[in-house]
Amino acid sequence: MAFFLGVFVALAVLAAPSSARSDATRTAESGLVASVRSHAISRCGCALQGDPELNAAAREYSEIVASGAALDAHGVLRQSLSARGVLDPFPYVFYGSAPPERFGEVEERLLAQLARLPEAEIRLYTHVGIGIHARTRRRFLTRQVEWYVTVLLTQRAVSYSPLPRDPRPGERFLFEGEVHAPFREPQVLLTRPDGNTDVLDNFAVEPRRFRTYVCFGTQPGNYQLEIMGRYDMGPRVLGLASLNLRQPGEPSHYDVLLTAARSGTLVASAPRAAPPPASVADATALLFELVNRDRRRAGVPVLVEYAPLSAVARSHSEDMRDRGFFAHVSPRTGRLVERAESAGIAYVRIGENIAVGQNVREAQEALMRSPGHRMNLLDPEFTHLGVGIAFETDAQGRQRVFVTENFLVPPSD
Repeated sequence: MAFFLGVFVALAVLAAPSSARSDATRTAESGLVASVRSHAISRCGCALQGDPELNAAAREYSEIVASGAALDAHGVLRQSLSARGVLDPFPYVFYGSAPPERFGEVEERLLAQLARLPEAEIRLYTHVGIGIHARTRRRFLTRQVEWYVTVLLTQRAVSYSPLPRDPRPGERFLFEGEVHAPFREPQVLLTRPDGNTDVLDNFAVEPRRFRTYVCFGTQPGNYQLEIMGRYDMGPRVLGLASLNLRQPGEPSHYDVLLTAARSGTLVASAPRAAPPPASVADATALLFELVNRDRRRAGVPVLVEYAPLSAVARSHSEDMRDRGFFAHVSPRTGRLVERAESAGIAYVRIGENIAVGQNVREAQEALMRSPGHRMNLLDPEFTHLGVGIAFETDAQGRQRVFVTENFLVPPSD
């Protein structure tokens, strides 16, 4: 399962960087943390914990946004968190800006967004990180200050041994830990720079523990390490890290990005050629096209659409949206195999990916970054595909999309 939500609530302002953090921004950060914690407690009794590493990542992302660049928030934050040894997957992200005297408006918007999240979603979060970056610019004889705010809510359901901060070619290290209740049956996966994904052997005996060896090859590039766990609602991603194998002395991509933001030389990524599709039919067609695009790039056969399976997928996306949950197991329709059997679909193998994002492209990109979901997407044995889309729009007109992808190997004739 993949989850990421970004909410943009204010305009970016190009400006010169301020020097150090001020007492005012520290006080504002503390006040916002208190407000978010209070909201979570009053909503569902959830006691969110703070984390200095999350705060630092949020602060750096605010600095990048303040530079005026429009970048993939999920990808940037994954690099930042991974560099700090934090594996919390798919954070909820809120970011906005305002002058200090109007900071209360940002807080109001944040709390309004949190109030619209389903209670089942709020209950998942365990940690909060908040970072404010101040930018100053001069306009004639006056000085204008803008505060850029990033809020991260994450689920931390796994304990693990430290990861190597700067892995070397051919390095092999022991990776072990434990998933927290209600999760069990941990599985560790690794996607290598060539796109191949390995399920690593688990040498632990206890049902909630994992103990494996992660081996880097000699090929430089990005390695995606993932921890999966199971619970009554199906499998879930509990940890995800981007580990970069670099030549000695070579800076990481994230270091280059942050340096460019601080020096004012960061160039924003090119905008999408076309706006996201507005209709369910167009979004469904785009998702099917993106799945087969990714399979062609990996050199595996494309999938054939199977209408009954798409109907099952669409129903599950609508079910998640309407009942405020995000899981493979539905309180109403049960597991995928039960949904398929109720629809009269025969199969030899069947699989499912689900995601929530601001649009279909973002959701598909998040799935491809997850080793477990990537295995489904690029499995050469699957021949048929059903995709289902459900849109959700909040009171301010902001949209997110629920995505379900069902994969099938049909019985032989």
